[in-house]
Amino acid sequence: MIWIDNEAEPRIHGTGGEDYFNGAWGFSTLYSFPLVGLTEFHGWEPGSRFSHYRWHLEAPLRFHKSIRATIEDGHANLRSDNLFSVACWYQTEPHARFPELPPPERRIP
Repeated sequence: MIWIDNEAEPRIHGTGGEDYFNGAWGFSTLYSFPLVGLTEFHGWEPGSRFSHYRWHLEAPLRFHKSIRATIEDGHANLRSDNLFSVACWYQTEPHARFPELPPPERRIP
């Protein structure tokens, strides 16, 4: 789900993480399209990894102060996953100085 500028209701409310990335009923094969793709998939066993992307170029999520995104994992999934994300945005000037990134050895892969 995605909330824009502290809205009470999410702007995007999906049916599951796989649907957000156009992988209905789960992921099984790699795919790559201009706006969405699954670039790495090693199964569903504990410790497995997968990588996917989603661009909102066709329908930008414009915000002024904040954006909050969550991934739904289903009500019957008894698992604890680590999810990492990267967000890109266009910003008009002026802006405050961005904080320095931590050294590579302190970043989570």
